Amino acid sequence: MADVDSADSKADSTLHPPRWAPTFIRWHNTPVSWWQSVRLSLGIIPRVRDHTVLDYVTAFPGPDDVVVARVPFAKFVVVQSPELARQVLVTNQNNYTKSPDYDMLAVAFGRGLVTDLNDEMWQRNRRLVQPIFAKRNVDNFAPVMVEAARDAVARIRELAASGDAIDVNAEMNRLTLDITSRTMFGTDITGPMSEVVLSRLLRFFGRGFMTNLSHPIHHLGTWVHKHGRHRDDAANSRLPMRIMRAAGWVVEPRSMRDLRHAERVVDGLIADHRSGRIDRKDNLLALLIDASDPETGYQYTDQEIHDELMTFIGAGMETTATALAWVWQLLSEHPEARQRLHDEVSSVLESRPATAADLDRLPWTQAVVAETMRLLPPVVGLARTAKDHDVLGGYPIKPGTTVITLIHGAHHNKRVWDRPEEFDPSRYLPENLERAHKRASMPFGAGKRMCVASGFASMEAALVVATFAQHLQFDAVSAQRVRRQNSFTGGPDGPLLMRPRFLAELERADTAV
Repeated sequence: MADVDSADSKADSTLHPPRWAPTFIRWHNTPVSWWQSVRLSLGIIPRVRDHTVLDYVTAFPGPDDVVVARVPFAKFVVVQSPELARQVLVTNQNNYTKSPDYDMLAVAFGRGLVTDLNDEMWQRNRRLVQPIFAKRNVDNFAPVMVEAARDAVARIRELAASGDAIDVNAEMNRLTLDITSRTMFGTDITGPMSEVVLSRLLRFFGRGFMTNLSHPIHHLGTWVHKHGRHRDDAANSRLPMRIMRAAGWVVEPRSMRDLRHAERVVDGLIADHRSGRIDRKDNLLALLIDASDPETGYQYTDQEIHDELMTFIGAGMETTATALAWVWQLLSEHPEARQRLHDEVSSVLESRPATAADLDRLPWTQAVVAETMRLLPPVVGLARTAKDHDVLGGYPIKPGTTVITLIHGAHHNKRVWDRPEEFDPSRYLPENLERAHKRASMPFGAGKRMCVASGFASMEAALVVATFAQHLQFDAVSAQRVRRQNSFTGGPDGPLLMRPRFLAELERADTAV
């Protein structure tokens, strides 16, 4: 232990700039002067204000180095190198668990797979959920996804009749909530549980995440749990999120009312399935009720089903909607890529609906989605806490250290990616995709905690893009791209106004000319 402590002290003493310098950011190997570090630290403030902080941090010196950042209440080790990110998420993943930052999301999602900090419970629940998202089950949802996308096209056609621009961001959120409703519950919940409500909730909790409020609240909850009379009660693992929820009622009562309403909708649907008032087996809720741990036979309680459903609704809806919104923005900026998409879809599908079996014959469609998620990842970063000692890029990691793997940085690493700031779907065509690119691409995370629904989300996005491309294309109203949110997903910060042009009408106009 003395050797480890000595190594830690030595690492801190050789940071650049040195410990005595008045700055919040230090590099392990990259020689950065104290005045340059101070300037870079202070430069973060306006970048947060103008929503370009991700690009700003990605451009820091030493993109493959370890950066040590100290903020109120916490110390972070930040990595952008794809290799170091994979060390945390894959090769040494058993040494890292979800960080307390996820307690902020747990306020909305409960203790689902995304937010569960208990490794043993997480592994059990992962075993329960994994078979539900097997390819055979996911492919069965393809017709429902395509039907919802076609309904969305019809809705956009009606909205476009007024001549006004369409808020594509809102429409993609509405569509993904509709798909979630149909696949998860087998019914429409878009009325009682608005996509606007859920998006507002995620923005609120995202701000709490990025301002680091979760750490002191988590420590308070842990202390109360440790010293309370119910310290042996497993339910107390929910104490930090309960404290945050109480704080939310003070800071953002409207969002908390929305959350309570959404939870009532979900609980009502669980009760209807349990009682037989809804007798369906073709949705995720029914699969969760019937799921059992292959090792122990354990089945979910209603509270656990509630938590998983809230996780799937919130995380699944927002991340996919974000990716789709940016797809249309980027295609409007790159007409050649858009035309190639329309040509591929027209050649493969002609006028019939897309199916899961078509995806292998739509490589450009899938490449457009993949490149969008590389350039503007729907999950900008992941936080992990070290359980034991480790060494990242030569820097010793102590137990309890929070490590941030910046996905946005890994996706823009100039050593791995040629022209990383450019939109180029051809990178992801099978004949061009290199091993280094595969390893550096992690829009759904990586390792055992990789998003369990990544296959579902990827198929959903590709089928929606193909279906829309059969009928319309979007043109941006403004040449200036809307700002990204300072949130988990980095989605559009406000309306993404675009004008749809329907292909049948364009073809008739071309014929007339």
